[in-house]
Amino acid sequence: MRWPASVCVLVIAALAAPVAAAPPDGPALYDRLCLACHGAAGDGRGPAAAWLDPAPRDLAAGSFKWVTTGDATRPARDDLRATIRWGAPGAMPGFGAILTPADEDALIDVVLALARLPREPAPPGPSVGGRAGDAARGATLFEELGCPRCHGVGGRGDGPPQPSAYGPPAPARNLVADGVRRPGPDRARAVIATLRHGVGGTAMPAFPIDDRDAGDLAAYVLGLAAPRAGLAPLSAAVIARDRADRATAGGYRPGADDDPDGLPFGHVIAAQGPPPPSLAPAEASLSSRQCGRCHAAQVRQWQGSIHAAAGSPGLLAQTRRFDGAAAESCLRCHAPLAEQQDRVRPAQRGGDPTDRTYAANPGFDPALQQEGLTCAACHLRSWTRLGPRGLAASLLSAPGYPRRELPIYERADLCLPCHQLPPRVAVAGRPLLDTYREWLMGPYMPRGIQCQHCHMPNREHTWKGVHDPATFRQGIAVVAVAARTASGVTARARVTNVGAGHYLPTTPTPAAWLSIELLDDRGAPIAGARVERRIGRAIEFRAGAFVEREDTRIPPGASLELAQGWRGDAVARAAVARVTVRVRPDDYYEGLYRQRLAGRLDATTRAMFEAALARAEASPYVAYQDDVPIKTAAPPRSPPAAAPRPGASPPSR
Repeated sequence: MRWPASVCVLVIAALAAPVAAAPPDGPALYDRLCLACHGAAGDGRGPAAAWLDPAPRDLAAGSFKWVTTGDATRPARDDLRATIRWGAPGAMPGFGAILTPADEDALIDVVLALARLPREPAPPGPSVGGRAGDAARGATLFEELGCPRCHGVGGRGDGPPQPSAYGPPAPARNLVADGVRRPGPDRARAVIATLRHGVGGTAMPAFPIDDRDAGDLAAYVLGLAAPRAGLAPLSAAVIARDRADRATAGGYRPGADDDPDGLPFGHVIAAQGPPPPSLAPAEASLSSRQCGRCHAAQVRQWQGSIHAAAGSPGLLAQTRRFDGAAAESCLRCHAPLAEQQDRVRPAQRGGDPTDRTYAANPGFDPALQQEGLTCAACHLRSWTRLGPRGLAASLLSAPGYPRRELPIYERADLCLPCHQLPPRVAVAGRPLLDTYREWLMGPYMPRGIQCQHCHMPNREHTWKGVHDPATFRQGIAVVAVAARTASGVTARARVTNVGAGHYLPTTPTPAAWLSIELLDDRGAPIAGARVERRIGRAIEFRAGAFVEREDTRIPPGASLELAQGWRGDAVARAAVARVTVRVRPDDYYEGLYRQRLAGRLDATTRAMFEAALARAEASPYVAYQDDVPIKTAAPPRSPPAAAPRPGASPPSR
């Protein structure tokens, strides 16, 4: 059919007309970027709060530190904008890289609503300029103004406790370890703003000083701060706080947002009970086999995942010798349904929640236990299906099957309960499972990248990680150089974590090795010309406790280098330097299983450990290998910051 030209013109004009952008969704932005720390109600009790020092701000209390209005309860919008845009160094990330001004305004509206303040609460105070000046003169002013009375000698925060509107009296800021946390792109101006405006709700007053004095003091204060590399260990205050309230028992805070039925994740999940008559027989099953009737793609993906293998022979062999509480501490993540537990507490059978005894579970299903972290563990509570917002178009509705959408399924704190241990069990200041905190304090969280973006792309249920060679290769970039000098051969290689939002590797279980080996012109290794470095967190169990021997993991965006020089006649024949990255995904457990098998075991337990060891020994792979030509040149100072040279293809497993 031919349309009239006038109609075509109108259609083209309509298609070309600009479409008005939808206004930013402030609550959705808060849910994605702020809820983890500040909580759904803004009370500072988000799921990440237990690991943070200082604790997240209680926004609902309506008192703010970094204001220019002179009143902590009446911040200007630009005061809140600065905090959202620039964050607080060492305490809160800045989101300026991903938010538009309209996004910032939408978030400001949410914060003001949580604090029960009007949208235009107060005009800002005078802007602050200036720059750092004479640090030596600033040191004298620091003494003359009485700063050591609160901040301590040398600014180390060892003065007497000071009153605060945010909790009990506490020492003033440690300017050496913590620096100044006032938000801003220019640290000198941030210090000057603190001097001019004070810190709301604390004992830090505003000083009426001129530009020269403010600049000199700023230079001295900035010079006190010690550079911090990587993720800081948990502070003694955080560990003590967690030991006192034990709010992170099982990994998820009681009363947390999106808690539909008790504690939904990180604990043994209470028995589902008798299924309602509205469910068909397939719907009334807890087995993944029946889930696959409607969710075929998801179950196929899950079957090849580590989640499906969580109830592995190695795990079950270890729990055979544990008492009820110790077994529960493992199974709550590896096989969390009450129906997967052979021993349960009355609370998990719907009885007395204060009873801590364990008894045989009449509803125990050993076949279901072997499914590990099965579908129902994440998606079923009291026969109600839970999941993310938006039903897949390929699924028909099932009106007789209750369903509830929860935003937590698209947030990283869904993963927190099983991938983050409490502060009170820290080893050398870091829990053995510290993945959530590594993400929270790293560069991915302020950009809105959740665990699901990398481990569940397109909502796939594969959860690829260190056991998958392709995933590990996506996480690293390797560059290397090699040169011949008058005295011998020098080679250097660098591995950079370019694709993991947490340390690489994140747990003590896996380890990788970066090695350099010289080969002659026939491709044969030259004896004595090989060096390697382990990448991982090496721990051992000694005298009833874990001890850290070494931590060489690579933080997000950081690198690890290996360099070596060789001399002698043998290296004169060297033609290339072979750079290799080898990965042992189950390095720790390989040693553990061999240790267990060396002892006395019953036949069933021995068979389980043998199966576990065989599986672990089959998991190593080579993630990267390249032969770098040795050039005749001066010894290289460092490898170039470019991508690996063309043609350096990683070998297949």
